[in-house]
Amino acid sequence: MTPHSAFDYARPYDIMVGYWVGTANIFGPKGSYVMSTKSYVSIYWKKCHTVLSFRESAEDDYEFQGCPEDYVDPRGGDKRIAAALGKNKKKPLVASDALRVLTYDFDVNGPYCESDQTRSVSVTGRQTRPDAYQFHVKMKKNGHYHHVYNSHHLPTPDDWHIIGPIVGPIKGKDGNVVDGGVGLAVVQNFKRISYCVPAASVCELVR
Repeated sequence: MTPHSAFDYARPYDIMVGYWVGTANIFGPKGSYVMSTKSYVSIYWKKCHTVLSFRESAEDDYEFQGCPEDYVDPRGGDKRIAAALGKNKKKPLVASDALRVLTYDFDVNGPYCESDQTRSVSVTGRQTRPDAYQFHVKMKKNGHYHHVYNSHHLPTPDDWHIIGPIVGPIKGKDGNVVDGGVGLAVVQNFKRISYCVPAASVCELVR
């Protein structure tokens, strides 16, 4: 595994590349605690600095205790990633159509990125400073849109904090549905495990 910081602050999204573990704490509209979940995240450049792949597990699905040779350098060039994609081609992932398991390929254009906008769950993102990002997740369900607004802050190369509300249709006590209401709030904290990613997590998406 890479023993040192491999990212470039000057290159948008590069600080995120690597293997992470973290928890999401979910709170209700009035601040009451609802639940917590754990996940592993593997992020790599599928195409150097133009296509960023994001793979987040449900709970421990991506937990990986392998040898150093079982990891690949996510910045090691297209050949290393292409080899892993070829090896794992029999087990492609389904692109996200829910907020529970997040799997995306982002087209990156400078500080802006976006996932496939034709899916029922789509994402856009932008860098606001070298260690801060904002993402907008849009999910269409039953004719209504749910919007997740996430602020990402990386105070150190190995810490990633995410916070934001889910905004969308909320059924009030009178039974009426209100669009644009603030529902759940999600607070996430991730810790970097490695600057490399498990080769097993490098998979194509089924669109």
